[in-house]
Amino acid sequence: MSDRAGLGDLFREEFADVLHMAGHIGARRPTIPIGRTSIGWAILAGIGAGFFAAEIVRIAASLLLSSPRTTELRPPSGADLATIAATAFALAVAWRAAGWLAAEGYLAVMAVERLVGLPTLLRTCTDPNFASAPFFADRCTVGGQLLMLWPVALGGVLALALVRGSVRSSASTNGTLEAAGVVALVQALLSPLANLILFAEPLPARTNPDPATVAAFIVAQAAIAGIIAGVVLARRSRWPWRGFAAIAVVVLIGYLWFSMPSILRALGSPDLGGLTSIGLISFGAPLYMLAAAAIALVTTRASAWPASPSS
Repeated sequence: MSDRAGLGDLFREEFADVLHMAGHIGARRPTIPIGRTSIGWAILAGIGAGFFAAEIVRIAASLLLSSPRTTELRPPSGADLATIAATAFALAVAWRAAGWLAAEGYLAVMAVERLVGLPTLLRTCTDPNFASAPFFADRCTVGGQLLMLWPVALGGVLALALVRGSVRSSASTNGTLEAAGVVALVQALLSPLANLILFAEPLPARTNPDPATVAAFIVAQAAIAGIIAGVVLARRSRWPWRGFAAIAVVVLIGYLWFSMPSILRALGSPDLGGLTSIGLISFGAPLYMLAAAAIALVTTRASAWPASPSS
C-alpha cells in the first residue's frame, strides 16, 4: 500500500502542472458576458442576438442544405434552423440582461410581429389561387399556424442551456446587440406594414403598385433602421465602430450571398431579367441602411463631443 501511495505521489508531483491545467480547464466553461440593463434595452439586445444568430445559421444552412432532398423525411429548412437559433439566443440574452420579464417581452414582440402580418395572411388565404396550393393550405388553418411554431418552442428549450452558459458582465449596456436589435425590429414591423399599405386591394382586383412607391418604402425603411441603429451605437456602445463593423459584416455577407447572385443574373440577361433602374435601387437597401447608420453614428458622436476651448 505504501508503494502504491509513493508512486501516486510521485506521479502527481511529476505532472502537477498538467493536472492543474486540466482541472482549471474542466472547472471553467465558456461563458458569454451580458451587461445588466433595463427591460426595454434587454429586449432589444435579445432581438439583436437573434439577428446575429439567425443570419449566421441562415448562411451556413444554405451551404449545407443546398443539395436536393431525396427522401420523404424532410429535415428542418434553413429558415427553421435560423428561427431556432434566433429564439434561443434572443431569450437567453434578454433573460440574462434583465430577467424573465425581458424574455416574456421578447415573446410579446414576436406575437406582435405575427399580428402585424396577419392581414396579409388572411387576404392570401381567401384567394382561391393561393389557398388551394399545398404550401398555403398548411398555413391557412389554426393547426397549421400552431405547427409552424415548433422552431420557436425548440429555441425556447435551448435557451435554458444558453442561459447557464452566460454571465452578467460589469457593463451597463449591450450597445452592439441593441443596435442590431433595432435593425431587426424595424424590418420585422415595417415590412408587413408596407405590404399592408401597398397591397391593400383584394387579390382578384389588385394592381401592382408604382415601382417608385415600392422603392421609396424600401429605402425609407432602410434609412429609418440605419439612423436609429447609428444613434444607439453612438449612445450605448462602448466601442461603437466595432459594433458597426460587426453588424456590417453580417449584413454584407448575407447581401452578397443571397441578393447579389440575383442582381448579377438579371444584369447578365438580355432584358435585364425585367429589372428596372428603380428595382435596382431597391436591391441596395442593406447598403443604404449601413450608410445611414454610419452617418448617424458620426453625427451623433460629433454632437456629443465637447467643443474645444478657443484660444
